[in-house]
Amino acid sequence: MSTPKKLLLLFVIIGIVDSAYLTAVHYTNLSLYCPEGGVVNCTQVVTSVYSTVAGIPIAIGGLVWFIALGILVFWLPKLKAVRNIWIIFGLVAVAYSIIGQALLGEICEYCVLLDIMILLSVYLLLRERNRL
Repeated sequence: MSTPKKLLLLFVIIGIVDSAYLTAVHYTNLSLYCPEGGVVNCTQVVTSVYSTVAGIPIAIGGLVWFIALGILVFWLPKLKAVRNIWIIFGLVAVAYSIIGQALLGEICEYCVLLDIMILLSVYLLLRERNRL
């Protein structure tokens, strides 16, 4: 496996784990490990009005995005048009996350990690579009 594919796999795995954790926190009594105070307040962000869209936690959207990206890259690589559309969804999700956190004036480090994983994945896909 090439280095770009290994990196992309790493980003997908981190994104899936992070999204799954945030989804589990949303639906269970699991504690959210995050310092509170100042601008970093994960609890405030993940329980805000911006944490769901049409009643669905955006963490589930992250989980679906990373799983689908993994499938599109590693099992269905010929569907590049679909993958390009999927990239747009990822970028819209990052914009939504950043705007929501800015409006709240709070930052969730888990959400920022997801945003970074999406941006790194998109960058790598665009840079290596002929090889991935």
